[in-house]
Amino acid sequence: MRIIIPRMETTHFHLAYDGGCKYMQQFSEELARRGHEVEIVTTLLRDKTKNKGSRYLNGVLHTFLPPKYTGRKLIPFNMFYKFRFIHTLNKYLKHRNFDILHSCESFAHSYLHKKERNPVIMQSWALEPFYGDECKSQKGLKALYVKLFLQKPWLYCLKNSECITADKPFQVPLITSLGLDKKKISFIPNGIAWKEIQKKKKHFKNRRKELGFNKKDLVILSVCQMVIDKGVLEIVDAFNLAKKTIPTLKMVMIGKGILEETLKTKIKDLKLEKDIKMLKDIDEEILFDYHFSSDIFVNAVRTNNFMLSIQEGMACGLPIISSAQPFLIKDGVNGYIVGINSPQGLAEGIIKLYNSGNYEKIKKMGKESTKLSEEYDWSHVVDSAEVVYNKLIKKSGGEESESRRF
Repeated sequence: MRIIIPRMETTHFHLAYDGGCKYMQQFSEELARRGHEVEIVTTLLRDKTKNKGSRYLNGVLHTFLPPKYTGRKLIPFNMFYKFRFIHTLNKYLKHRNFDILHSCESFAHSYLHKKERNPVIMQSWALEPFYGDECKSQKGLKALYVKLFLQKPWLYCLKNSECITADKPFQVPLITSLGLDKKKISFIPNGIAWKEIQKKKKHFKNRRKELGFNKKDLVILSVCQMVIDKGVLEIVDAFNLAKKTIPTLKMVMIGKGILEETLKTKIKDLKLEKDIKMLKDIDEEILFDYHFSSDIFVNAVRTNNFMLSIQEGMACGLPIISSAQPFLIKDGVNGYIVGINSPQGLAEGIIKLYNSGNYEKIKKMGKESTKLSEEYDWSHVVDSAEVVYNKLIKKSGGEESESRRF
C-alpha cells in the first residue's frame, strides 16, 4: 500500500518538538516496517545542502518542497506560509502514484478540489481552530483571521475527505456538531512507542543531579508546547500552591512555544528558579531519562483530547495528575482528573499523592499507568489504520494492495 503524509515540519529533519510531528513520524515508521510504501512530504530545510529532493530515513521517504522552513511561527502570517505549501503539495501530487493521502490540518485543501483523485483521510485530532482556547479567545480582526484562514479551510477538508479519524468515541459529538457526517468517522487512536519505552527503562540515566535535585525530592514532570491551550501557566500556579505543603517539591518543564519568556518571568517573580527547570529541544534519545527521573506527570491542557505526552508519561510508569482525559486516566487508579483551568485542583492532586506515604501509592499508580498505556503501542494503532485504509481503497474501486515502490 502506498501512503503519502504531508507535514510542514518533521521530527528528524526540522527538529520539530510537537505531538503532531512525532505522531506522524512514528506512525509512518511502523507502516514502513510492515512493508507499506510511506512518503512524508514536507518543507525545504534551512540548510540548502540538505535539500536533495527526497531522502529515506527509517524506511520512510521524505520529500522536501517549497517554502523553506523558518524554524519559527510567522504569526500572524503563518497561514499564508501554509497556503504556499498546500499549493506546492497539490502540484507535486499530480505526478505521484499512491493509494491514500493521510492528511491533517488543511494540507489536503487544494488536492480535494480535484474531480479525480485518491481517497483522503482527514486527521481531526483536537479540532483546535474550533475548540482550542487560543482560537476561541480571539476578538475583532484576529477572530476574522481564525474564521477565514483556519476554520474555513479545515471545514472544507473535513467535509470533502472520504474519512475523518477520531481517537475515541468521545470526539464524535465534537465532529458532528460541525455539520459533518457521522458515517465518515473512523477510529485511529494516538500511538506511542510503548515497547521501545520499556526497553529504555532498563538503562536510563538519572538526570536529577544535573538538574540540582536529590533523591528525597518529589519531582513533577510536564512535557508540552509552551502555549495557552496547554495550560502551562496553570501548572506553575499549581506548583506554587503545592510547594507550600511539600517543601521538597521540584519540577521539570520540557517544551517550547510563545509563552517561554512569560513562564520564565512568572517563575522568577514567584522565586521558584531553583525549583522549576525549563528545558527545550531535548533529543528523543534522552527525553525519557527525564521521565524515569521523575515521580509524577502533570498535564493541564484546556481541551478534553488525547495527549501524546500523557500516554508517554503513562508508559514510563508515572501517575498522572490531569485537567481531563478520562479515556486515558482512571481517576484514583493511575492518577487524578482535577478539571480544566484548575490550578487548585492540580495542586490538590499532587498533595494527595504526596500524603499517601512512602511513595507506595505513587509506585502503584505508576504501574497501573504502564498497563493501561500498552494498548496504544504503534503495533495496535497501525492495525486500526490498515483496516481503515483497505476499506477506503476498496470503496474507491481499488483493491487491497501489497507494498509497491513510489
